[in-house]
Amino acid sequence: MDPLKTYPYFHKLISISSIITLLMIILTLFLHQYLFLYIALLSFFINVFLNHKYNEKLKKQLKHLIKNTDAIIERKPLEIIDGEGEISVLSHKLFILNQRYYGLIQQMKQEQIELKDYIENISHQLKTPITSMRINEELLFNHIENKKEKEKLNEIYIQTLKINQLVDDLLTLALIDSHSIQFYFQQYSLEMMINDIEEDLDFLLRKNHMTIQLHQDVQILCDKKWFEEAIKNIIKNCIEKNHNDVIDITINELETLIEIRIQDHGKGFVEEDIPHLFERFYRGIGQDYQGVGIGLALSKNIIEQHHGLIKASNCDGAVIDITLPKIFGKKKI
Repeated sequence: MDPLKTYPYFHKLISISSIITLLMIILTLFLHQYLFLYIALLSFFINVFLNHKYNEKLKKQLKHLIKNTDAIIERKPLEIIDGEGEISVLSHKLFILNQRYYGLIQQMKQEQIELKDYIENISHQLKTPITSMRINEELLFNHIENKKEKEKLNEIYIQTLKINQLVDDLLTLALIDSHSIQFYFQQYSLEMMINDIEEDLDFLLRKNHMTIQLHQDVQILCDKKWFEEAIKNIIKNCIEKNHNDVIDITINELETLIEIRIQDHGKGFVEEDIPHLFERFYRGIGQDYQGVGIGLALSKNIIEQHHGLIKASNCDGAVIDITLPKIFGKKKI
């Protein structure tokens, strides 16, 4: 395909033709010579023809610019409009913008990979002493008989587990941010995933006398490992904030969407916290908040990687609503 060009002389010819037409009409009125009228008519038709051709070329150039903007979005090569005039200048500016945009994207990707590598290295360095601390704390339980000392040791052990979980969450966030995780989407039963989550949180559920009740099963297009991680963080947040209650999970299946509601029937969220709940390291203003502000942020990241939406509200307790598409469309951006 030949490169598209702009022809600025078209605009000049139209201007000259318009001037000639106006001049011939004036001469016809003053000199009453039909020759000038014929020239005016001829110039008028030439003007109409040139305008038609000019508009056609302008439309073609605008379509080409739209195609170039789509190419920027799709990160594909651009075709520059050659020639002179504003359209050609705009085409060249788009080309330069695309080059700079692509360069920034590559730089950001590299920085994300480097950040992920740094966090991975730090995480691995921390894992060894944390594991050693856990083992030693578990051994000490068998040798300490004093009740108060055991209680203190138990508090230390719980904090060690929290540090371990924090390191794991930070590593997961780094992996997601750097797009290093490959998601594998298949249809999975929500009931099966909830059963797995109940097993993982069994100790916490029994400790807080909480139960999970799924009211309807549904097939979800997801990456089982990571979607379970997102739901588990939400349920864990519900358990830690409540006691002696039920966590209800209800489903609303629409034609193209699946809506999942997780509700704990407790005190609910502090209203001032709701806009910030999914922000990283936001710990809330509630006095009973024990988390470090990563779990819900991680859940939001994972849900968005599944092309879904997540929001929090209060309605007879704390409510988390998740909306997922049944079929993934083409993601351009």
